[in-house]
Amino acid sequence: MNSPTIVAYLEQWPWFRGCSAKLRSLVLETTTDLLVEPGQFVARVGSPPTHWYGAIRGFFQMYVLTSGGVETTLYCLREGEWGGDGSLLKKERLQYDLRALTAGRLCLVPATTFDTLRTDSIAFSNFLCEILNARMGEFVGMLAATRLGSPELQVARGLLMLVDRDAARVVHLPISQHELALISGLSRQRVNAAVGLFHRLSIIRGEARNRSLDVDVPRLNDYLRTVARGDGSKMPIP
Repeated sequence: MNSPTIVAYLEQWPWFRGCSAKLRSLVLETTTDLLVEPGQFVARVGSPPTHWYGAIRGFFQMYVLTSGGVETTLYCLREGEWGGDGSLLKKERLQYDLRALTAGRLCLVPATTFDTLRTDSIAFSNFLCEILNARMGEFVGMLAATRLGSPELQVARGLLMLVDRDAARVVHLPISQHELALISGLSRQRVNAAVGLFHRLSIIRGEARNRSLDVDVPRLNDYLRTVARGDGSKMPIP
Protein backbone atom coordinates (compact mmCIF):
# COMPACT_ATOMS: atom_id res chain seq x y z
CA MET A 1 0.00 0.00 0.00
CA ASN A 2 1.38 3.41 -0.96
CA SER A 3 1.68 5.99 1.81
CA PRO A 4 1.06 9.68 1.19
CA THR A 5 3.95 12.09 0.94
CA ILE A 6 4.69 14.17 4.04
CA VAL A 7 3.17 17.20 2.33
CA ALA A 8 -0.02 15.29 1.45
CA TYR A 9 -0.25 13.84 4.95
CA LEU A 10 0.07 17.24 6.62
CA GLU A 11 -2.30 19.00 4.25
CA GLN A 12 -5.17 16.73 5.25
CA TRP A 13 -5.12 18.16 8.80
CA PRO A 14 -7.19 21.30 9.61
CA TRP A 15 -4.57 22.46 12.12
CA PHE A 16 -1.95 22.58 9.36
CA ARG A 17 -4.22 24.31 6.87
CA GLY A 18 -5.16 26.81 9.58
CA CYS A 19 -1.55 27.87 10.16
CA SER A 20 0.02 30.93 8.62
CA ALA A 21 2.16 30.50 5.52
CA LYS A 22 5.24 31.06 7.67
CA LEU A 23 4.29 28.30 10.10
CA ARG A 24 3.39 25.88 7.32
CA SER A 25 6.81 26.48 5.78
CA LEU A 26 8.48 25.81 9.13
CA VAL A 27 6.62 22.53 9.53
CA LEU A 28 7.46 21.38 6.01
CA GLU A 29 11.14 22.35 6.36
CA THR A 30 11.65 20.55 9.68
CA THR A 31 9.36 17.52 9.53
CA THR A 32 10.74 14.13 8.52
CA ASP A 33 9.37 10.59 8.33
CA LEU A 34 10.48 7.25 9.71
CA LEU A 35 9.84 3.74 8.37
CA VAL A 36 9.71 1.06 11.07
CA GLU A 37 9.52 -2.72 11.29
CA PRO A 38 7.42 -4.71 13.79
CA GLY A 39 9.02 -4.59 17.23
CA GLN A 40 11.25 -1.63 16.41
CA PHE A 41 11.60 0.96 19.17
CA VAL A 42 10.86 4.56 18.27
CA ALA A 43 11.60 6.06 21.70
CA ARG A 44 12.65 4.64 25.06
CA VAL A 45 11.58 5.36 28.62
CA GLY A 46 13.78 7.96 30.32
CA SER A 47 14.80 9.67 27.09
CA PRO A 48 13.96 13.34 26.45
CA PRO A 49 11.01 13.94 24.10
CA THR A 50 12.30 14.90 20.68
CA HIS A 51 9.26 14.68 18.38
CA TRP A 52 5.52 14.81 17.99
CA TYR A 53 4.49 11.63 16.21
CA GLY A 54 1.89 11.27 13.47
CA ALA A 55 1.01 7.70 12.54
CA ILE A 56 0.85 7.65 8.75
CA ARG A 57 0.62 3.87 8.66
CA GLY A 58 0.68 1.07 11.24
CA PHE A 59 0.12 0.65 14.98
CA PHE A 60 2.43 1.92 17.72
CA GLN A 61 2.38 0.77 21.33
CA MET A 62 3.07 3.04 24.31
CA TYR A 63 3.81 0.70 27.21
CA VAL A 64 5.59 0.34 30.55
CA LEU A 65 7.64 -2.57 31.85
CA THR A 66 8.06 -3.27 35.58
CA SER A 67 11.33 -4.36 37.16
CA GLY A 68 9.82 -7.83 37.35
CA GLY A 69 9.27 -7.95 33.60
CA VAL A 70 5.51 -7.37 33.62
CA GLU A 71 4.40 -5.33 30.62
CA THR A 72 1.23 -3.32 30.18
CA THR A 73 0.05 -1.06 27.38
CA LEU A 74 -0.92 2.52 28.13
CA TYR A 75 -2.14 3.47 24.68
CA CYS A 76 -1.95 2.36 21.07
CA LEU A 77 -1.34 5.00 18.44
CA ARG A 78 -3.14 3.97 15.27
CA GLU A 79 -3.04 5.22 11.71
CA GLY A 80 -4.35 8.78 11.55
CA GLU A 81 -3.52 9.67 15.16
CA TRP A 82 -0.91 11.89 16.78
CA GLY A 83 0.99 11.16 19.98
CA GLY A 84 3.85 12.18 22.22
CA ASP A 85 2.32 15.57 22.96
CA GLY A 86 1.97 14.97 26.71
CA SER A 87 5.70 14.66 27.32
CA LEU A 88 6.39 17.61 25.02
CA LEU A 89 3.91 19.80 26.90
CA LYS A 90 5.29 18.81 30.30
CA LYS A 91 8.89 18.89 29.05
CA GLU A 92 9.66 15.73 30.96
CA ARG A 93 11.50 12.56 30.05
CA LEU A 94 9.39 9.80 28.58
CA GLN A 95 7.50 7.66 31.08
CA TYR A 96 6.98 4.85 28.55
CA ASP A 97 8.55 2.98 25.65
CA LEU A 98 7.18 3.58 22.17
CA ARG A 99 7.40 0.54 19.92
CA ALA A 100 5.97 -0.43 16.54
CA LEU A 101 3.43 -3.25 16.77
CA THR A 102 3.36 -3.56 12.99
CA ALA A 103 5.38 -2.31 10.08
CA GLY A 104 4.57 1.36 9.72
CA ARG A 105 5.56 4.91 8.97
CA LEU A 106 5.68 7.93 11.25
CA CYS A 107 5.59 11.66 10.60
CA LEU A 108 8.12 13.30 12.95
CA VAL A 109 7.56 16.94 13.93
CA PRO A 110 10.54 18.22 16.00
CA ALA A 111 9.95 19.40 19.56
CA THR A 112 11.04 22.95 18.71
CA THR A 113 8.54 23.14 15.85
CA PHE A 114 5.84 21.71 18.12
CA ASP A 115 6.51 24.46 20.69
CA THR A 116 6.36 27.17 18.02
CA LEU A 117 3.06 25.82 16.72
CA ARG A 118 1.60 25.68 20.22
CA THR A 119 2.45 29.29 20.99
CA ASP A 120 1.74 30.84 17.57
CA SER A 121 -1.21 28.89 16.14
CA ILE A 122 -4.71 28.93 17.60
CA ALA A 123 -5.78 26.19 15.18
CA PHE A 124 -2.96 23.96 16.44
CA SER A 125 -3.73 24.66 20.12
CA ASN A 126 -7.39 23.82 19.53
CA PHE A 127 -6.40 20.57 17.85
CA LEU A 128 -4.21 19.64 20.82
CA CYS A 129 -7.15 20.21 23.19
CA GLU A 130 -9.33 17.94 21.04
CA ILE A 131 -6.91 15.02 20.90
CA LEU A 132 -5.98 15.29 24.60
CA ASN A 133 -9.67 15.23 25.51
CA ALA A 134 -10.30 12.23 23.26
CA ARG A 135 -7.34 10.35 24.73
CA MET A 136 -8.50 11.09 28.26
CA GLY A 137 -11.84 9.57 27.32
CA GLU A 138 -10.05 6.41 26.17
CA PHE A 139 -8.11 6.22 29.45
CA VAL A 140 -11.24 6.70 31.55
CA GLY A 141 -13.10 4.05 29.57
CA MET A 142 -10.28 1.53 29.93
CA LEU A 143 -9.86 2.30 33.64
CA ALA A 144 -13.56 1.77 34.26
CA ALA A 145 -13.49 -1.50 32.29
CA THR A 146 -10.44 -2.70 34.25
CA ARG A 147 -11.89 -1.91 37.67
CA LEU A 148 -15.58 -2.56 37.18
CA GLY A 149 -16.04 -4.61 34.03
CA SER A 150 -15.67 -8.16 32.83
CA PRO A 151 -12.70 -9.48 30.83
CA GLU A 152 -14.92 -9.27 27.73
CA LEU A 153 -15.46 -5.56 28.37
CA GLN A 154 -11.71 -5.02 28.76
CA VAL A 155 -11.04 -6.71 25.43
CA ALA A 156 -13.81 -4.70 23.79
CA ARG A 157 -12.25 -1.47 25.08
CA GLY A 158 -8.86 -2.67 23.86
CA LEU A 159 -10.26 -3.27 20.39
CA LEU A 160 -11.89 0.15 20.41
CA MET A 161 -8.47 1.69 21.11
CA LEU A 162 -7.25 0.22 17.83
CA VAL A 163 -10.06 1.37 15.53
CA ASP A 164 -11.82 4.57 14.63
CA ARG A 165 -14.93 4.36 16.81
CA ASP A 166 -16.87 6.37 14.20
CA ALA A 167 -16.07 4.00 11.34
CA ALA A 168 -19.31 2.57 9.91
CA ARG A 169 -17.57 -0.47 8.52
CA VAL A 170 -15.38 -3.49 9.21
CA VAL A 171 -11.77 -2.59 10.06
CA HIS A 172 -8.83 -4.97 9.58
CA LEU A 173 -6.34 -5.26 12.46
CA PRO A 174 -3.01 -7.02 11.79
CA ILE A 175 -2.35 -7.79 15.48
CA SER A 176 -1.74 -11.01 17.40
CA GLN A 177 -3.62 -12.43 20.37
CA HIS A 178 -0.56 -11.74 22.54
CA GLU A 179 -0.61 -8.08 21.56
CA LEU A 180 -4.35 -7.84 22.18
CA ALA A 181 -3.75 -9.34 25.63
CA LEU A 182 -1.12 -6.69 26.41
CA ILE A 183 -3.42 -3.93 25.22
CA SER A 184 -6.33 -5.28 27.28
CA GLY A 185 -4.25 -6.00 30.40
CA LEU A 186 -5.33 -9.65 30.49
CA SER A 187 -3.91 -13.14 30.07
CA ARG A 188 -4.01 -14.73 26.63
CA GLN A 189 -6.44 -17.35 27.96
CA ARG A 190 -8.98 -14.70 28.99
CA VAL A 191 -8.54 -12.85 25.72
CA ASN A 192 -9.10 -16.10 23.84
CA ALA A 193 -12.41 -16.61 25.66
CA ALA A 194 -13.51 -13.04 24.89
CA VAL A 195 -12.51 -13.40 21.24
CA GLY A 196 -14.65 -16.55 21.09
CA LEU A 197 -17.66 -14.61 22.37
CA PHE A 198 -17.07 -11.77 19.90
CA HIS A 199 -16.88 -14.30 17.07
CA ARG A 200 -20.30 -15.65 18.08
CA LEU A 201 -21.67 -12.10 18.25
CA SER A 202 -20.21 -11.35 14.78
CA ILE A 203 -18.21 -8.46 16.26
CA ILE A 204 -14.98 -9.91 14.90
CA ARG A 205 -13.92 -12.32 12.20
CA GLY A 206 -10.57 -13.86 11.42
CA GLU A 207 -7.91 -15.17 13.78
CA ALA A 208 -5.63 -13.20 16.11
CA ARG A 209 -3.13 -16.07 16.02
CA ASN A 210 -2.67 -15.28 12.34
CA ARG A 211 -2.42 -11.52 12.99
CA SER A 212 -5.67 -11.05 11.09
CA LEU A 213 -8.73 -9.71 12.91
CA ASP A 214 -11.62 -8.00 11.16
CA VAL A 215 -13.62 -5.85 13.58
CA ASP A 216 -17.20 -4.80 12.84
CA VAL A 217 -17.01 -1.36 14.45
CA PRO A 218 -20.77 -0.64 14.55
CA ARG A 219 -21.40 -3.98 16.29
CA LEU A 220 -18.52 -3.33 18.70
CA ASN A 221 -20.05 0.02 19.62
CA ASP A 222 -23.46 -1.64 20.02
CA TYR A 223 -21.92 -4.20 22.38
CA LEU A 224 -20.30 -1.51 24.52
CA ARG A 225 -23.54 0.47 24.72
CA THR A 226 -25.44 -2.71 25.64
CA VAL A 227 -22.96 -3.55 28.40
CA ALA A 228 -23.13 0.04 29.68
CA ARG A 229 -26.91 -0.42 30.09
CA GLY A 230 -26.26 -3.52 32.14
CA ASP A 231 -28.00 -5.96 29.78
CA GLY A 232 -25.00 -7.36 27.91
CA SER A 233 -26.40 -10.88 28.15
CA LYS A 234 -29.38 -9.78 26.04
CA MET A 235 -27.38 -8.92 22.94
CA PRO A 236 -28.60 -11.33 20.26
CA ILE A 237 -26.23 -13.92 18.83
CA PRO A 238 -26.82 -14.47 15.08
